Amino acid sequence: MFENRAIVVTGAASGIGKQTAIDFARQGGMVAVADIDEKNGTDVVAKLKSDGRDAIFVKTDLTVEADCENLLAITTTTFGRIDVLVNNAGIEISTPIHEMSVDEWDRLVDTNLKSMFLCSKYALREMMKATSGVIINLCSVGGLVAWPGIAAYNATKGGVMMLTKSLAVDYAKYNIRANCVCPSIIDTPMTDASIGHDAAVKEQKAKLNPVGRLGTPEDVANAILFLASDASSFITGAALTVDGGYTAL
Repeated sequence: MFENRAIVVTGAASGIGKQTAIDFARQGGMVAVADIDEKNGTDVVAKLKSDGRDAIFVKTDLTVEADCENLLAITTTTFGRIDVLVNNAGIEISTPIHEMSVDEWDRLVDTNLKSMFLCSKYALREMMKATSGVIINLCSVGGLVAWPGIAAYNATKGGVMMLTKSLAVDYAKYNIRANCVCPSIIDTPMTDASIGHDAAVKEQKAKLNPVGRLGTPEDVANAILFLASDASSFITGAALTVDGGYTAL
């Protein structure tokens, strides 16, 4: 489905980003795996190459403009184009607002929102030349409703939502689409860091979703690949919930 298409996936050393990179590559895409985690990122690429897939790893601090510019430049030089950008990288900090330091706030905003601005900035320049492209941003149900206890995280994801809609409106004339995916709790290393590995806790969290289970990286990757595909050519500015019915309650 994605033969001869060049795809950049940020935060692709683990979790949703890793699964997304793998799925794009398995469907013929040429994938740039971007992450600050060099060991796990290179492991992802090594596995893809051993399976005969076309992939590169670019060590990237996504909060630094020069790194983001370098990521998109290397991708363009290596693959000759940029067809899809998946802005996946993100973190969660649960410090209450009245106790949160400015450094914590800045780290959340820089990782969850600024990184998407920076990567989109340089991807758009290539996509505009080609008059074609897709940007998919990882938002969250926390960008749609106020998840308790993580106000700053919710604020960044609300920003992602509006950035996505604005990109869709501003760049439609270049045949560039922008959408976001809004997962609920997904069973990933990031979730383990947040709620722990306790099975009873995970079961309790799973009950928040009407379908009665946590989401998987595959669930989210499936939505991302759909939004990147020609099957969604009339979809832009949308927020696709992948939440097991959480926001339908």
